Amino acid sequence: RFADSIALNKTMAQVCCELEDHESAEKYLEKAVNSVKPGDQDILGPLLTDLGQVMLLQGKTSMGIKYLQGAIEGYKNQVGTEDPEYVRALNVVSIGHLMLGDNLRANRARNEASSVLAKLKKKNLIV
Repeated sequence: RFADSIALNKTMAQVCCELEDHESAEKYLEKAVNSVKPGDQDILGPLLTDLGQVMLLQGKTSMGIKYLQGAIEGYKNQVGTEDPEYVRALNVVSIGHLMLGDNLRANRARNEASSVLAKLKKKNLIV
């Protein structure tokens, strides 16, 4: 039942993004995030990344970075960093840092994403 609610809200958020209704997408993603059971970082991480990205699209940069950092920390502490979703979170957070003019943090995030991506390719986990 939780999975159905999460999937429905994520799908609705994707539709809203396609329609450029980022405010509604934010609301659906928040509902999805609030439906995740504690400890389900493999589900929570992508949702937090999506929510962070929607926040960036609305100009809510600081809040977006907070959600993205939550996703990144969850991967580091629970799922592991050798995950394509971890790379995606790093890439999106680097954009947020660029939006704030923080080139140093943006470069760090991009460099880490590149490093992890190279590891994933070497292990043939992605093409």
